[in-house]
Amino acid sequence: MTTNPMTKEQVQRLIKDKGSKIATVSFIKADGSVRTVNGMFKPTSKMVGSERGMAQGAAMAARGQIAIWEISQAKWKSFFADRVVEIN
Repeated sequence: MTTNPMTKEQVQRLIKDKGSKIATVSFIKADGSVRTVNGMFKPTSKMVGSERGMAQGAAMAARGQIAIWEISQAKWKSFFADRVVEIN
């Protein structure tokens, strides 16, 4: 695996292609280390539909963050699109 980040456009395209399927995402954390998360971008059973959830999602998108439901820990995580090194 390379540690060169993908473009935001590449990341958005791969996320769209994944839809509700399980994805493995590797990204560079703020401390420079690489984290790998297995999860789903659109887990229909875990979506937040309240006004607060919608506002939080909009704020995250404005900052360039992408949310992912991590399966093993059963909680939401997020990463910045410009720090992704791999999506499978």
